[in-house]
Amino acid sequence: MKLQYEKCMQARCYKEPLQGINEKYINIDMLVKNMADNAIKKLVISRKDFEGSITKIDALSPLKTLQRGYSIAKKGEKIVKSVKELQTGDEICIRFIDGEKSAKII
Repeated sequence: MKLQYEKCMQARCYKEPLQGINEKYINIDMLVKNMADNAIKKLVISRKDFEGSITKIDALSPLKTLQRGYSIAKKGEKIVKSVKELQTGDEICIRFIDGEKSAKII
């Protein structure tokens, strides 16, 4: 019995009771650091994806098209996409980057 007691008292948990706790703290610190690093990586990737989406939306914007010198012609509330949609005498509205003007097809 005394031998078992002495053997038990030689165990690490009795000699250095805080060592196991300190090891767990170190493990927790590493996990928290990994979580923070992964969150930052995810944020950077999401930001790049967002910026890419904004760039695509900006490139497809009708206002960007107008800035390049194009115009948008409307007949009533409908955008004119083809010459076949217009007849002589039709009133149209032409949208430019800095405003609109009315025109008549002759």
